[in-house]
Amino acid sequence: MRKNRITAGTLLNARRARLTTRFFGLRYAARVKRRVSLAPAVLAAVAAGLLVPLVIMNALRIDAGRAEWWSRTVARAYERAVGALTSWLPISVYELFVVILIAAGLFLFGRLVINLCRGAFMRIVTGVLAVAVGAAYVGNAYMLSMGFGYYRRKMPLPQAGADYRVEKVIEVAEYFLNDYNALAQKLPRDENGCVINPYGFDGTARRIAAEYAKLDDGYFSPYTPNAKQVVNSWLMSDMLITGVTFLPTGEASLNVGAPPSVVTFTTAHELAHTKGVQREGDANLIAQYVMLSSEDEYLRYCGYYNAFGAVMSAIVLAMGDELQYATEYNRLVGEMTPLISVEKLYANKYWSSQPDIIGKLGEFFNDLYLKFNGASNGTGSYGDGNHTDAIRPTDPSTGEPMTDPDTGKPVYIPVYSTLQKVFFYLYEQKTARFGIIKEC
Repeated sequence: MRKNRITAGTLLNARRARLTTRFFGLRYAARVKRRVSLAPAVLAAVAAGLLVPLVIMNALRIDAGRAEWWSRTVARAYERAVGALTSWLPISVYELFVVILIAAGLFLFGRLVINLCRGAFMRIVTGVLAVAVGAAYVGNAYMLSMGFGYYRRKMPLPQAGADYRVEKVIEVAEYFLNDYNALAQKLPRDENGCVINPYGFDGTARRIAAEYAKLDDGYFSPYTPNAKQVVNSWLMSDMLITGVTFLPTGEASLNVGAPPSVVTFTTAHELAHTKGVQREGDANLIAQYVMLSSEDEYLRYCGYYNAFGAVMSAIVLAMGDELQYATEYNRLVGEMTPLISVEKLYANKYWSSQPDIIGKLGEFFNDLYLKFNGASNGTGSYGDGNHTDAIRPTDPSTGEPMTDPDTGKPVYIPVYSTLQKVFFYLYEQKTARFGIIKEC
């Protein structure tokens, strides 16, 4: 004869039923029991209902035309409405959301352990379904506000100099190096050798927003929400994260514990996301453009700090096998003020001091997130504007390298990166303004 098994959960439920009946009567107890038994079904139905539009939006967004229309209409309206509310708050609502999420996760984990010990499996199912409803709601808000942006059409960006020869590239590099050096020597620095931000966080964000307002193209949203400082920036540093834009809360949140010039450039990068530029490579490029083209000396310095290496690498790309130009490259490297190297060294030490395991964990999840949003190279997409190439065409009849009929040398065609061609464009604009452009 098999004995009935009585668990702690069974005894607890029986005690609750007796107490409910004693104080509220049989009819109320029956309603409570029915409500509890219906909870999993109701939550499952709500989760399924929220999952349907999420799946539909995920399927629709891969078409560039639909993604473009959505980003210019629905996403902008959502961001403006939510951003107008959250911008009034001095704190990052995104950070508050993450803190609540962590606290709720710990609480739910504790409840899971308790319910497992009591054998209250229906409560576990109810809890899982409640989490699913919350996740589906956030997923819908994400898709509405920024999910379509990753599949938009190509971002407009002024470029020039696709046919520049090495002499011209050296001329460009020398022009920008002179400006970079002058700014590095002029701007005040702190005890770590980093340029001091003269405007503070909010002032810098306002100036960057003003630079974005100069972009005369409907591709970019006319609305710019407030950038927010993250109180727990140490955690973002541990995860090697400098900023996060979460448009469900209509905000860009910044790690203000990072080196100062990094914070400023990252502010420009994150605000690019709020302008509807979601792809990471595009956000870097437009941030570099608005800062390098700025008349503000501090913003322009931070643009150089992030992007100047592209100009120097363009010399190496342009010269190909003509190694006599290596002396010009070395000359320019030697002319760079040591102040820049000191600031770069401090930044490298800062990031290398962060816990390696936590940083790799943050990069892992960021890589998954970007791949989910269509970036096949994951975190590598941050450098999409830096891709270069070199073409050495061959004679189809002989298979030998084609030669220049004038010089007899093998034909070599450098393919400059998007960022390098942005520098070339800015060089042409700046030198033409002052009437010093040269033909080469």
